[in-house]
Amino acid sequence: MTDLREQAIAILRTNDHGGYTVPTASGLYPAQWNWDSCLVALGFAQFDPDRAWVEIETLFDGQWADGMVPQISFREADDTYFPNSSVWQAGNGRVKTSGITQPPVAATVVRYLTERGDAPRLTERLGALLPKLLRYHRWFYSARDPQGTGLVSIVHPWESGMDNSPVWDAALAAVEPGPSVAHLRKDTGFSHASVRPTGPEYDRYINLVIGYRALNYDPAKLHGAAPFLVADIGFNSILQRANRDLIALLRGAGDEAGAVEVEGFAARTAAAIEACWDAEDGFYYGRDTRHDRVIRKPGIAGLLPLYADPTVAERHPALLRHLEAWLEQVRFGVPSFAPGTPEFEPRRYWRGPIWLVVNWMVLDGLARNGQAALSQRVLRDSLELVRQGGFGEYFDPTTGEGLGGNSFSWTAAMCLFLRSLEA
Repeated sequence: MTDLREQAIAILRTNDHGGYTVPTASGLYPAQWNWDSCLVALGFAQFDPDRAWVEIETLFDGQWADGMVPQISFREADDTYFPNSSVWQAGNGRVKTSGITQPPVAATVVRYLTERGDAPRLTERLGALLPKLLRYHRWFYSARDPQGTGLVSIVHPWESGMDNSPVWDAALAAVEPGPSVAHLRKDTGFSHASVRPTGPEYDRYINLVIGYRALNYDPAKLHGAAPFLVADIGFNSILQRANRDLIALLRGAGDEAGAVEVEGFAARTAAAIEACWDAEDGFYYGRDTRHDRVIRKPGIAGLLPLYADPTVAERHPALLRHLEAWLEQVRFGVPSFAPGTPEFEPRRYWRGPIWLVVNWMVLDGLARNGQAALSQRVLRDSLELVRQGGFGEYFDPTTGEGLGGNSFSWTAAMCLFLRSLEA
């Protein structure tokens, strides 16, 4: 593991573009991605805490006036990526960005950095970030849950972070595909098409972007007009965990009013997530908000209430049985979609492969739910994947092969961070 540690640090240093980290040096993703940066900060924290803070601070430099933190901040030449900044035509006046967001892990990561307590200017840095984090969480509940249901909705599969999960198949199929963009795609020049989203999926992704661009990404219009509108259980679980962490940060900083405000958000979301429990299937499912129906597809997002709430396993042991059944069917865990189902593809992006960042969420949730043995199983598998498959973007759960981009930042970061948990 000493050699892997050195390799992981070298990857993060190589992919460091002076205050922000690109996901891989190959050119596949030549920008700063929202949740990538936050999770990369967990890796930097293991050897350079100051650089970890800089990653988050740079990310929030791209925050919009309304509070949204975009999915992508384009900070350099982006002609190797599609859709690039010229397609999105969005930003905050300082930074060119995409017009959508990503899973909000920022408050959780900032709490971790704060509790380590070894970063310089800690009080000053936290004081500068807290108002931005609070505005970000306010934005979710005003822009993406205007009815006050407690579940925020995403308007694009990319916002989930799990772009082409089978969970989105029906909701995405209802979106007009628009013209083919096969000739514009760049990703298949870096990775084989067999491990990437399909052409019809990508056509719909881009048609959503074009439609939202025409609305100037105005949240007052998007929620009502978005043809893809989904209350993803994974996204809401990540937000709920971030709510809990933000409350702790605000209260620790003496902002009682802010803490009480976020407690209101968290109370609604806790009740709404619990209402997503399907007692018959023993699983959590999200909802297609646009068509008012439950999405009964067993993706890894359905396990993430464990990450949000340390009481889930006690209430719903059937959820653990789902996880155990998945692990019995693969060599390594945790696959991003239920193995043995018709939709399961062990090599295609989010339709089956393992992503270490979500493995961390699962094992963290298991540990907090008192499931030490299962948590350690996922931790061991995660580190063994890096030992055998290198620092790939994601991994085949049946073979352990690394797939997608090479020398991937968040895989390197997770190797460093998970190694700290192993010790």
